[in-house]
Amino acid sequence: MEEGLNVFSIKDLENFSGIKAHTIRIWEKRYNILEPDRTDSNIRTYNESELKKILNVSFLNRNGLKISKIARLNEDELTRKVMTISSKNDDKSNDFQPGKILTSAIRFNENLFRENLTSLIKTHGLEKAYCSYIHPLLEKARILWQTGSLSRAQEQFVRNTIKYLIITEDVNLKSSAKSSAASVAMINTYDNISENNFLFYKYVLKKLGLDVIFIGGILPASEVVEIYKTKAFDYLIANSGPLDFAEKKITYFRNIGKSLMLKKIIFTDSPTPNVSKTSDKLIYISGPEDFIKVAGSLVSTFLS
Repeated sequence: MEEGLNVFSIKDLENFSGIKAHTIRIWEKRYNILEPDRTDSNIRTYNESELKKILNVSFLNRNGLKISKIARLNEDELTRKVMTISSKNDDKSNDFQPGKILTSAIRFNENLFRENLTSLIKTHGLEKAYCSYIHPLLEKARILWQTGSLSRAQEQFVRNTIKYLIITEDVNLKSSAKSSAASVAMINTYDNISENNFLFYKYVLKKLGLDVIFIGGILPASEVVEIYKTKAFDYLIANSGPLDFAEKKITYFRNIGKSLMLKKIIFTDSPTPNVSKTSDKLIYISGPEDFIKVAGSLVSTFLS
């Protein structure tokens, strides 16, 4: 999410929440979910409170609540519902309580926050620590920001501290990639909220001995071909956004895969879309644990 931005377009809301712009418009008209301002040319604009609200609505909708029911909740009820469901999800995953470790981050105590995270990594290794503890911590911080319990500065502090811990682990990792190793290109076409997951996925691939072409920042999908022109690769990892994954974009990536004769294209942090055509060369992973399994299978397939 771009920092310092306090006015958002409906396209921004679509990108951040995964809810299609036309769906947001329908919800506005039918349920008064949001009340955007209008420019002189009648273009919708939204403030940060409305961005948070649509993220909360999206979260509840993903967790099985119908929009008609969500629409009847006032602001306080919406916040409480999100917090209740997120707490239940914490309990389901493991005994780790993210709120306790977040206390140091809330106070901007970087040394203590890093110390707590580093201890988890030393005890469990980065893969286990990230899947079981650090990723849930990131999700919790985001929910707390959405519900107004954390400021943007505090949520960003959590993300950036974790980001540099992953980078440190990556730098210290001795890559075992050989000239015969499978090569993987990674491109983020969506947003920087997923940046930490993407950095973690790079680490996992490097540790498995794959030759990784990591593209930082956010780039259009068309850059995949430009990367390939410079250095050919076997697999493509693409972060293209959660939820409502457009068939048009999937078709675009499928065509790229065919033209470049890629073995697989893996879409990260995105559930399997409801599209008319599927391909065994397109893989959809929902999160870090899923990615580790898929990454291991890539190595096995390439060596077989």
